[in-house]
Amino acid sequence: MGLALSLSGCVLGGDAPTTDPGTAGPAGEAPTTNQASPAAPATDPPTGVAPTSNSAATPEPSLDPTPASWPDTVARVETGVVQFSVTTCDSSRTGSGFLIGPDLVVTAAHVVSDASAVRLSRPEGSVAGSVLGINELADLALVQTSTPLDGHQFMFLQTDPPLGTEVAALGYPLGEPLGFTRGSVSGLDREIDFGAGPIQNIIQTDAAINSGNSGGPLLTQDGRVAGVVSAVQLDGDVRAEGMAYAVSGFRAEAAAKEWQERSIPLEPVACGNAPAPGDGFFPLSVRSDHDQAQNIGQALLLHGQGINVGAYSAAFDQFTPELQRTFGGLTAWSGQLGSSFWRGLEVTAVEGTGDFLTADVRLSTEQDSEHGRLGQTCSDWSIRYSLVWNGEAWLIAASTLPDGEPAAC
Repeated sequence: MGLALSLSGCVLGGDAPTTDPGTAGPAGEAPTTNQASPAAPATDPPTGVAPTSNSAATPEPSLDPTPASWPDTVARVETGVVQFSVTTCDSSRTGSGFLIGPDLVVTAAHVVSDASAVRLSRPEGSVAGSVLGINELADLALVQTSTPLDGHQFMFLQTDPPLGTEVAALGYPLGEPLGFTRGSVSGLDREIDFGAGPIQNIIQTDAAINSGNSGGPLLTQDGRVAGVVSAVQLDGDVRAEGMAYAVSGFRAEAAAKEWQERSIPLEPVACGNAPAPGDGFFPLSVRSDHDQAQNIGQALLLHGQGINVGAYSAAFDQFTPELQRTFGGLTAWSGQLGSSFWRGLEVTAVEGTGDFLTADVRLSTEQDSEHGRLGQTCSDWSIRYSLVWNGEAWLIAASTLPDGEPAAC
């Protein structure tokens, strides 16, 4: 049975990104359209990446010459790891990333490629993001947040760690809360190919990597970034044991520095007539302490984000196949929405166990009067969603209105 590679972002609907990372060009090679090729590796002592012109300068953290224990390291750096929720015109996906400045986050290119909307989340809240630079030929990207974030700002190793070095991956696998897996560097200077050409300067690790880890940091025990998590090896449809890959940290740092000099966000991909103004961002709050409440909020967020940017196919994929058939298909469902878009979402309660849960939410929508219930242009809804875990994501199976028709805002 032949071996193949799988990107470790978590695609929640539609197909995986159609533009695969290709050949990584040498330093100084002209970038492709809207892309910048990473510059040569830096040779200075380890430093943090300088913030953009609108980011406040932050003192570099000092490094303890004696590495802390892994629990101590994770406790020190975990505030700098974020979860990505990305909507494209035909799918949704989740991934991970990490802060290198107050408003700068490094991730993998395949997490944010072809994005119509980008959201970055931590337990305390979420913000919108814009892609500053992307190089799919190196599977690297830099995202700027709409507002600065408090949290640990990571520094990069300037050379690859030696074989056998203990490393750990931090990220949001399968849309779950922040997770930690430990392993070692099992290969250096690897070359991997997603189908369009080889990517070089790859670190191989036996740390367990899952969908959703893409873009997260691969750390040494002192908390520095050795690599940016990219892919796992497949043997047929099965993950090959102990074979995961990360783009070298020094290469990611060089690319990020180059993109910061431009500081002009790339335009998001338009999906036709988006009903929501701007980037389609809406606030999400999760009040329930159920262990799956954050994940339920994430699933509903991707659904609403798809509606807001006109990515109706991506939003429709958040329904179970049975509910999709009940709606009569994508065209019939999206035609009912008209000009409606989401203004705010609050998850107030989550109940149930196993693969079947219910969630009570308060949702605000805005629309033209002709598309609003009772002629409303702004509506406050109380909705009870039934959700089913399909092995990869929570999908909406049904919804009811326990309080009846919505109230006007």
